[in-house]
Amino acid sequence: MGKSFEQSETQGTGFGERLRREREMRGISLDDVAAATKIGTRLLRALEEEQFDRLPGGIFNKGYVRAYARHVGIDEEQALADYLKAAKETPPDVNLIAHQNASARDVDVWQGTGAGGRRAGFPLIPVLVLVVVIVGAVGGWKLYQERQGERRQSVAVKNAQDMVAGQSGTAQTVGSNASANSALGQTGSAPGISPSGDADISQVPPNSTGSANAPVHTVQAAESSLHPAGSGTAEAASTAPFEVTVRAKDRAWVSISSDGKVLVRGVIKPPEVKTIHATTKVVFWTGNAGEVEISFNGKNVPLTGGENGEQVLVFNSHGLLPHTATQ
Repeated sequence: MGKSFEQSETQGTGFGERLRREREMRGISLDDVAAATKIGTRLLRALEEEQFDRLPGGIFNKGYVRAYARHVGIDEEQALADYLKAAKETPPDVNLIAHQNASARDVDVWQGTGAGGRRAGFPLIPVLVLVVVIVGAVGGWKLYQERQGERRQSVAVKNAQDMVAGQSGTAQTVGSNASANSALGQTGSAPGISPSGDADISQVPPNSTGSANAPVHTVQAAESSLHPAGSGTAEAASTAPFEVTVRAKDRAWVSISSDGKVLVRGVIKPPEVKTIHATTKVVFWTGNAGEVEISFNGKNVPLTGGENGEQVLVFNSHGLLPHTATQ
């Protein structure tokens, strides 16, 4: 194929004309060359018409000539030499080109560019170490917050135990309050009843393991204070079915009983929802009132306690009974 191009040269035709003739002899259109080489037809036509001022110039022109010759099937070196002659350009210095190529390879090695084009010079390891440190710091902070919460809870438990121990002796001397005496007889001690007969809801919350150590005395005390002896008639009249729904916004200790039977006791967390059905009474206790939502027959019941605040609510078929908020 290179021989054919040299023969055309001897016929006195110009460089561009020889290119066009070799292309047409092989039945290749200008659009085919453009599609294969990704060189616009305008630039290819300028090459064939030797309108070199319409080309970008420099190494681009040489690259166009090589790509054209390679696709058409003529000798690339011969075509490039004819182009340099027609464009009145001096042939490139082979030693200079070799030196430039070596310099380019040195730059690639220095920058760490590989076959995949990824820069090895990017500080990947320090970034990974920084990410690990940040993740560890965040995890440590969360763990610290949890430990602080457990520590505050243990202090509150100890204070509540000390207060209950101090009240248990004085509660034995209250003989004029029949409801209080009845509650003391049921529990065997006075941790669930205050000297005034109201429910003492500052009882010890469940332990940190989530085991069935719910505030039984607190719930019993609330039931006793809200339903003293002789209230059986009123309670019997409230036997219509009703529903209480408890939704966890965050981890919260709860105890829920329905018609005297404990259904839930321990820790609930999102997205848990507990729906309790009853006909007589539902007693709800929480040690974290700020992190639960409660509704009666679909209507929201506001809780006054905040985070780590205790609250006892007692419901019958008419709704929330009074005096069940945290004192």
